[in-house]
Formats: sequence, structure tokens, C-alpha cells
Amino acid sequence: MRRLRHLAVGLALAAAAPSVSAQTPDEPAHAYVLEATLDPEAHVVTGSARIRWTNESALPADELWLHLYLNAFESDETVFMRESGGALRGDRFRGTGGIELEELRLAAGGDLLAQAEDEVIRGDRTQLRVPLPESVPPGGTVDLVARFVSRLPPVFARSGYHESFHMVAQWFPKLARREPDGTWATFPYHGHGEFYADFARYDLTVTTPSRFEVGATGAMVEEQRGEGTVRRRFVADRVHDTAFTAWDFFREHVFEADGVRVRVLYPPGYEAALARHVAVTRAGLERFGALFGEYPYPVLTVVVPPRGATGAAGMEYPTLFVTAGGWMPIPGLHAGPIEATTAHELAHQWFQGMIATNEVEWPMLDEGLTQWATGELLGSMVGRRRSALDWGGLEIDYFQLMRWASLGGGPPTPPPGSPAHAFSDRELGRTVYARTAVVLETVRRVWGPDRFERALGTYAREQRFRHPRPEHLFDAFDRTYWPGFSERVLAPALLEGADADMRMVSLATRRRGEEWVAEVEAQRVGAVPVPTSVELRDEAGERVRVRWPGDARRLRTTHAGERRVVAARLDPDGHVLLDPRVIDDAERVRPEGGGGLFSRILFAAQQLLGWAGP
Repeated sequence: MRRLRHLAVGLALAAAAPSVSAQTPDEPAHAYVLEATLDPEAHVVTGSARIRWTNESALPADELWLHLYLNAFESDETVFMRESGGALRGDRFRGTGGIELEELRLAAGGDLLAQAEDEVIRGDRTQLRVPLPESVPPGGTVDLVARFVSRLPPVFARSGYHESFHMVAQWFPKLARREPDGTWATFPYHGHGEFYADFARYDLTVTTPSRFEVGATGAMVEEQRGEGTVRRRFVADRVHDTAFTAWDFFREHVFEADGVRVRVLYPPGYEAALARHVAVTRAGLERFGALFGEYPYPVLTVVVPPRGATGAAGMEYPTLFVTAGGWMPIPGLHAGPIEATTAHELAHQWFQGMIATNEVEWPMLDEGLTQWATGELLGSMVGRRRSALDWGGLEIDYFQLMRWASLGGGPPTPPPGSPAHAFSDRELGRTVYARTAVVLETVRRVWGPDRFERALGTYAREQRFRHPRPEHLFDAFDRTYWPGFSERVLAPALLEGADADMRMVSLATRRRGEEWVAEVEAQRVGAVPVPTSVELRDEAGERVRVRWPGDARRLRTTHAGERRVVAARLDPDGHVLLDPRVIDDAERVRPEGGGGLFSRILFAAQQLLGWAGP
């Protein structure tokens, strides 16, 4: 398995310094107290931080690693800019930004900045290695103080400004996570994948001009208005990041859903779209809560960005997400930017928000599971047949849409188990988002929804706040299905890109006395052993099904009856979405005279339409 581990921590055994203390039972292991003052004219945040970090690993720590992700936008030489070419999700880089640490010291005294290494990778200052004067033993804590200035870029790759709208994300010095074995999960800021950190208590105070409305991670516990300014304090427990947005044109809509106070911040004139965002959020809190365990925070903020700020759209943060879409929803388009984006970003509150996988290393545990949950929510709201589109009698299933987007063209390259930064934008969407959803929905349809929901729900509940890896997902499925299920089905499909390709080989009929005998042969080409059926249709339209077990690579069967079988079709219910070529899943007995080209085209079209419709 691939791991993003660039450096290992030193194994010093020195005694703890006076700045290191033991954690008391009523204190969180990790805590951030952040002050941020936004200058909306200069697009600059002046900040300070008091940070408490606990060494929860088994080994002493003689250095710390911090993320300074906003430095991804300070030049063309950063890892982010070199990988992305200055473009991400259709948006172009339009100006620089960055974070400058003015002070970093131990709370008990002692400068840390002078010895810190801020260019671990040439041209990139998104990581900071900080040697400690004394080791922090297992269970010990260290308290830091920092002052910094964050310059926001024109909105791009989730963070920045557009006119007076500000999305302030990846904006403060944040400690990397230290794994239980003592290694630091540190990496530069890649365009694909940004979260992986310890759960902590975040206490954030934001100061803005008084005309600005602010949305942030956590619940607002205090508001103080002064001479032309307003200070708002937000607190959140057991989250792994904090972000905020500020704009002087926000409208606010507040409602309660499933015991959660939901606050929607949206642009003027977006009332029609607001209704759809509210409906999806309300339904999602209930549906995802039932599937994956209830939402554990008292608040949720939904941000609808204004026109021109699409670089901030479609992004999740703990207890806050930024959705997408214009001012007017398109009737019947459920897979569009309004409904699908809101469903997707809400699902991120579970995957990766509460479950907190390493999304740089294992993006399919983040974006892939979230993409399946998106289709599940839309299907539960409007029905699976029309969960992508319901317009003028045309119905498209969201998961069929994902299938069309993800399969075909051979095995995915790179394979879906690769790190996020190995993919281009298009590859990530095809291989990680859409393909993972197709794999999971195939399992759900083939073996039934109840078992699937138990397995995924077990994983989500058991791994909440635990930073799981793929083996934890596989273990939940093996316990729900049978031992070895993941090794045979899930792992090849989710990590290696294997499919469930199958095809009809032949259909022949002959007379035998008073009966017609049909001889059918089918072949399983893909590596994923998915059971299915073959449906035989006779000349009177009567149908009969023959089961094809998943462990049989080939199916040879005969059927005798009073009428001649004229067509055979694999997977008649359309359950095996992981089959990349359905055009070869049907066969027919050609009419006498061989039939013409139009006849053959019509038959193929009938099979495709029949497959897409279940």
C-alpha cells in the first residue's frame, strides 16, 4: 500500500522540558485558540494562535510539523502550482497569496522560528519542520504561541476573495497528525486532497467591519459590536479544521432539521435556489443520520457563494460547507450543481469530516464514499430511476450517470487506490468519485440494500473520530457479508480498478420433437465475481431466468419449452453497473433470412434502453 510519509520523527529520549506537561482529564488532547482580523480592502487576515498539542504516539517527539497551506499560492514553483498548472476544477489561478509566520514560540518561553525549516521541498513552503529544544514524551503536551499574516489570493482552489466576498480556508498554521507509530503524516499542499489532522477543540474569534456577515466552523457563542467592527466567537469540539466566510451582502435563512440548527448564507436574489438547498440539507441530515449515525454537532452552516466566486464552491469543512449553483434551479435536473453539490458536501460531514481518513493517501474513502452517498440521498428524495434527471418523460438514474462517466476505455490509470495527487482533475472525477460510487451501488443492488447499509453503517459508526484506512472498511463488509468478501470483490474493484465485465457468447435454438431447445453460453471476463441472471424471452414474449453464480467463469445452460427462445439478456435488472460494456450482454436468434442492418441496430437499442430503465 502506498503511503505519503516523507520524513520520520527522531527518537530522542531526553527528559521533558518545563514547557511540556501532562494532559489533564478535562482538557482536549489538541486545542486551537485562534484570533483573526479580516481587512476586506487589502484581503488580509491578521491572526494569532495558541495551540496545545499532545503526543498521542508511542514514541517521544523531538520535532513538530506544521501545514502552511496558503503558501501554495505564493509562486509558480510550489508543488500545488507545478502539479495543477495553475488550474483546478475549471478555475484559473489569478493572483498570489500566502502566510507569513511572524512569531512561533513555546508558551513557556523559547523561540522556535529561528531553527524552523520552511522549504522542505524546493520552491514549496507549505510545510514547516520545527525542531524542539526538548522531546515531548508519549502522553506529554506542548503549548505554542504564533502570530501570522495571511494574504488571500483571488478566489481559487477553495480559498480567497472575489470583490468583498471572502472564503478564508487553509489560512492558519496547523499541526500535522502524528501517527501512533511515531511517523508524521506530513505532505505539501496538493490540489487534490487537503485534510488530514487530529481532532481538536477550535475556539475562533473573527473580527470584521460591522457590515459583514460571517459564517464559520462551530457554534457562535459570543458577539461584540464596537466602533465600526464586530467580533464573533465560534467554538467547535472534535473537529479537524476551521474555516470562515465573510461578505457584506449575505442573506440568512435559519431552520432546524433532525435536531440541528442549520444556517444558510446566500446571495440576494437566490430565493428559488435556496428552497432546493434547504430541501436537500433537511432530507440529508435525516437520511445520512439514519445510515451513518446522527450528526453530532449542534449547528451546520451552508454557504451559497455569489457569482464570480466559483473557486470557493463545492468544498466542505467541519460543520460548514460551500455549495454551488446559480440563482434558479432547473426543474428535473437533480444531478446539477444545486442539488447534487449540496448533497455531496453534506455527505462530507461524515466522509471525511467525522471519520477523518487520510484523503491525500486514500481519496476513495473520502470522495468515493461521499459520491455514493450523494446518489443515495437523491434517490431517496425523488426515486432512483430519476435521481439524475426527470424531464419531459426522460428519466436517468444517478448511478447510471456515474457508470457512463467512469467505465469504458480499459482499466483506470492510475488505479483507484492511488494517492489523490496522482490523478488529474478528470481522472479523479472518473476513477475516484464516479467509479467508487458504481462499485458500491453494484454491491448494494446485487446483494440487496439491507446488507449493504448495515455494512457501510457499521464502518461509519465504528470508525467515527478514528482515522481509519481501507482495511477498516473491508473488515466491516467481511463481517456483514462473509469472510473474504472484500478480498474477492471490494479490494480488486476499489483499489485495483477491476471490473465485472461479462458477455453473451452464443444463443442457439433447435427443434427436439415437440419442443424447442435453447442453448445459451455466457462468459465472465472481468475479475470481480458478481452473481447475476440471464433472461430468456420466447417468441410470445414470455420470460424465464437462469441464475449465474459469481464463482462460475462460464455459463452453459439449456432451456426446453413449447415456444422458440428468440433473445437472451444478461443482468436483466441492471444491477451489475460495474460491467463496462452492456452492448454485448444480449443475444438474439436472427429471423429467417438473417435480418437487415436496421433490425440489428433496433435490437441493440432495445437492449440498451431496457438495461438503463430498471
